[in-house]
Amino acid sequence: MDSEACNLTAEGERILASFTQRLIEIAPSGARGSDTSPAAALNAMRLPAIALDQDGFVAEVNAAAETIFDNDVKIKDRRLFVRDPAALALLKEAIDHVKTPPRLGPLPTDPIIVQRQDKLPVIVRIWRFDGAAHLPAREVCALLTLNALGPKPGPPAAILARTFCLTPSEAKLACVIARGASPYIAARELNISKETARNQLKAVFAKTGTHRQSELVALLLQVE
Repeated sequence: MDSEACNLTAEGERILASFTQRLIEIAPSGARGSDTSPAAALNAMRLPAIALDQDGFVAEVNAAAETIFDNDVKIKDRRLFVRDPAALALLKEAIDHVKTPPRLGPLPTDPIIVQRQDKLPVIVRIWRFDGAAHLPAREVCALLTLNALGPKPGPPAAILARTFCLTPSEAKLACVIARGASPYIAARELNISKETARNQLKAVFAKTGTHRQSELVALLLQVE
């Protein structure tokens, strides 16, 4: 992934973290006296989340989180299991901290980067939950949020073609680029040469009036 794509991913990750923090701050008030759990509330925003009880066991997994699970990241014996040894150690340390009173103040941990064998990493964050959310026989004391890096669904190629007068091939490339993929990844996915991908990307730049990949992605993601 080129530097522009990496910078875009980092900025998106920063915005997501800030947004998630605010959602979790307001989740307790929304959970009191209602049947909506914090994980379910985040699921409504399509944010993958796992609720942990006071013993660090998984109390709830929302549907958005379930779509991320694979052999590298999954629920095992009622705990979140990650195959990456370094990430697993950090995850255990962070969860042990949540379990240890007093449960006040920010967690002294950075986001946990879980490396995967055949995919881009998953970024796991742990948020202390000081609300009144309860599940059957278990109290939620923390939330794990997961951000799986990698291609996300982009605008349909047909709409991009009509909007920017792109050829079918250029539209397919633009659709992949809109998901944050580099031209190299797009070439591999579309089964075209890197040179062809570069030439098509130049044409897309010209037709959209953009000059950098981050600028192009920002424009394409406005198309629905």
